[in-house]
Amino acid sequence: MLSLRLDSIRAALAALALLAAPVMAQAPVEGTSPATAPTEPAAPVEAPAPVEATAPTEDPHPSPLPEGEGADTGSEDEMMAESATPPPGFTGVYGQVTDAQTKETLIEATVKVVAGAQKSVLTDVDGNYRLALPPGKYDLRVFYDVYEGRRITGVVVEEGKATRLDVQLSADAGAVQEVVVEARADRRAEGALLQERKKAAAVSDAISSQEMSRTPDSSASDAVKRVVSATVVGGRYVLLRGLGGRYSTTLLNGAILPSPEPDEQAVPLDIFPTSLLANLNILKSYTADLPGTFAGGVLLIETNNYPSQFEFKPRISFSGDTASTFRDRFTYNGGGLNWLGFDDGTRKLPDSVPRTGPLLPGQNGMTVDDVNRVGRDFPNIWTLETARALPNLGIGASIGDTLRFDNKRLGYLAMVNYGHKESVQLTDVTGTQAAQGGGVTIEDTSRNVLGTESASLSGLVSAGFQPSRDFELSLFSLFTRTGESRARSIAGADAQGQQFSKTASEFTSRALTFNQLRGFHRLNVLGDMEVDWQANYSYVDRSEPDTRSLPYGYTESGTRRYNNDPGAERWYSELGESSFGGSANATLPLSGVRLRVGGMAQGSMRALDMRRFRYQYVGGNLPVLNQGPEDIFASDNIGNGIRVMENTLSDDAYEATLGLFAGYATADVSLWEPLRLVAGLRYEASIQRLTSGSDFGGRADPKEANQDYRDFLPTLNVIYALNPQLNLRAGYSYTLARPTFRELAPVLYYDFVRNRSVSGDPTLVQTRIHNVDARAEWFPGENDVLAASVFYKRFQQPIERIIVSSFQQDVSFDNAPGATSYGVELEARTSLGRLTPTLAPLRVGANLTLTRSEIDLGDSAPLQTNQQRPLQGQSPYVVNLNLGYARTESGTEISLLYNVVGARISEVGIEGLPDVYEQPFHRVDLTVGQKLSDSLQLKLAATNILNQPVVFRQGDVDVLKYRPGVAFSASLGWSL
Repeated sequence: MLSLRLDSIRAALAALALLAAPVMAQAPVEGTSPATAPTEPAAPVEAPAPVEATAPTEDPHPSPLPEGEGADTGSEDEMMAESATPPPGFTGVYGQVTDAQTKETLIEATVKVVAGAQKSVLTDVDGNYRLALPPGKYDLRVFYDVYEGRRITGVVVEEGKATRLDVQLSADAGAVQEVVVEARADRRAEGALLQERKKAAAVSDAISSQEMSRTPDSSASDAVKRVVSATVVGGRYVLLRGLGGRYSTTLLNGAILPSPEPDEQAVPLDIFPTSLLANLNILKSYTADLPGTFAGGVLLIETNNYPSQFEFKPRISFSGDTASTFRDRFTYNGGGLNWLGFDDGTRKLPDSVPRTGPLLPGQNGMTVDDVNRVGRDFPNIWTLETARALPNLGIGASIGDTLRFDNKRLGYLAMVNYGHKESVQLTDVTGTQAAQGGGVTIEDTSRNVLGTESASLSGLVSAGFQPSRDFELSLFSLFTRTGESRARSIAGADAQGQQFSKTASEFTSRALTFNQLRGFHRLNVLGDMEVDWQANYSYVDRSEPDTRSLPYGYTESGTRRYNNDPGAERWYSELGESSFGGSANATLPLSGVRLRVGGMAQGSMRALDMRRFRYQYVGGNLPVLNQGPEDIFASDNIGNGIRVMENTLSDDAYEATLGLFAGYATADVSLWEPLRLVAGLRYEASIQRLTSGSDFGGRADPKEANQDYRDFLPTLNVIYALNPQLNLRAGYSYTLARPTFRELAPVLYYDFVRNRSVSGDPTLVQTRIHNVDARAEWFPGENDVLAASVFYKRFQQPIERIIVSSFQQDVSFDNAPGATSYGVELEARTSLGRLTPTLAPLRVGANLTLTRSEIDLGDSAPLQTNQQRPLQGQSPYVVNLNLGYARTESGTEISLLYNVVGARISEVGIEGLPDVYEQPFHRVDLTVGQKLSDSLQLKLAATNILNQPVVFRQGDVDVLKYRPGVAFSASLGWSL
């Protein structure tokens, strides 16, 4: 934390982006600085002369360049601190300046020669300084705002020798604090995140808003794949170290975030535009203050906070791709608000459909005529239309400021974004059967043509009030929503040449509302104890109104004919989940030990309701089967050869609750510097209840799944600082993974693309995981890092997705006896200016993850073809490369990026069918940013330049393949 006089604000603000002090709404980042001394001095060190601690004769709280000292005669380069360890042959003084009580390093403290020469230097971000001086005897003065200055006399410098002089400054108790500035590092900046990572308790990796701006990524799902060992499935779900869903937790500003998906535990990251994000941080080793659901890691989403001064930033972007833009796409009449991502009521369930029981004769007092009358009220819209796919549009704006009055501050930030996208996707799908002797034979082939129109809306409001340096209150609200209308046409033939076709129309909306109140207090007890707390409420909603599916077959003469089995279907589903809770933490800075204790409570309530309706030919009026769909289902035909009946399943609805209660304690021990131990224990209790059963299904016998667990979760992280820039880390933890609501619920959810159903299993039990991590990381510069990591995980009763029907290949879930996963991660980021100043504008970065895993199936899945195989979704390797060029003078920034993920199991094969593997996708992206003026920025981007296809392969057959195309985008942003 900084407390500054008015005359020192200018110098202090330049250092704020580098500080790791408390954020206005959060407690300070835990951790102590690494060891201060290099392992070996570059030359013999002269013992310093006796230190004379004196009060400064000038202003007791001098600025870095106080009046009366005279102008510094050193060059501008000499005013900046250099690296801690001098090169061989260095002549002069070097060392580190720290706080005498806390041992924290002091950034931009002034070390000034006051006798023997006129020269000064500022310490760097680790408190290190270096002064090149000719041989002689000198008096030095070291001072820092609101600290008592120190004068060191008689410092002897010899030719070719480096004299080490570490200085500790004590706070000036009598300092008059006219202005108080509290800040932490700007977590949108790459350098700030690296500094935080260096001092963090856990193994972590992150991508900052600054790094995201150099890529063409428009959403969090695009950006997160740049992080070491993070991969994305389906364009929206993140896997950490090859593990996702139940094995990972997503936290939004520290609070657990629920998923709006009925069949996925993972939060769909495509609902978060990158413009809302300050950073994405992945914690890979566990600490006790995190939720106990941990294996792959924890994804921390941190949204933008209010700026320190007024800013208004509007922006607009256009994009398109070679597969979609200006091509014809399928669509259908779904209402007039598709462009906003809303249904205007066109797709709603007719009011005449009973809400207290199924649409069947004999139910709710209904006769056959009553059912036919209601059946005529459904919209008779089945035929797909075509429209030209226009370029995609994105617009947004943000406004924020921090208002200061007396010693108080009020900050605010408001953001809004809108995006509209139209796309075309041509997918080749091949159905397979197991061949005698191994391999597969082709059962059928089809072409799936999908037209999509999607719209997204998001908004963010953040406000914080700080009446004093010891108290702050902040409020945060986020709303994000996506609506997607899809029209699909499928045409193909089976192995005997019999043709078939199907059309489908769908609309899905997903919305998230998140509200959080946070507080921070510094109490003058037990050595300035700090207390932070948060309370949150969120609601997620997923709506799928009036999804329609219409199948056709063909006669031997080639005439198209309505396929009565399974027949036309339409269904409506609604999922809502409310989540609420809070947490509180207290941090006690004891001597050499930082103790942190806290607790949390979080509750979730979810409900899923689904209704299905089927159109069935029941005889008579035979010619109607050869007509178009609007003719087949015309009002005159309902009750005349065609009937509408409800076929909702008994398990097509469920209600579920989850209660989590936890308490923890951690001790951050730095008594034996440079060794640091962070040990903790978490006790977590969970109560999970699920009851399935639909009032509109054929049976009324509900199914229940009740699970109660009490778990102790120990964790230990060890950090050894070989020097201020080099850390060795090791960690162990014992964590868990619970089955999700979707995995417990025996609800059938239909997969259109693969023509199969997915259902849950109420008998699933939770998984326990042993986690071991080790890492060596070196931070040679502010934005540079070199790291190598290894990890090992042992799973007890892991939950796997398995195929349970050899004919329809339907999917469910089961506990396997065990599994192991282990791997290596390598990362490097640096400027080529280290080689020669000419290459200073160039930056390079690379990361590589190599992973192996094996699951022990035991007798749990006898149908599976491979009893020894990797974990589903586990990639053997992930590679990211990037080359960047930035020239400040011209405002030009160019980035070339490459990403590839190794083949991973998408579906587990049974009864001789090979496993289905998603093949590697080599993605090359290019971005060019140009500053047109002080307030105007242009950004151009091209993605998937190699025009790679997405391929899923079973044996030697491509069962699914499509090309997303080469995409281009242009965006223009103002900063006013």
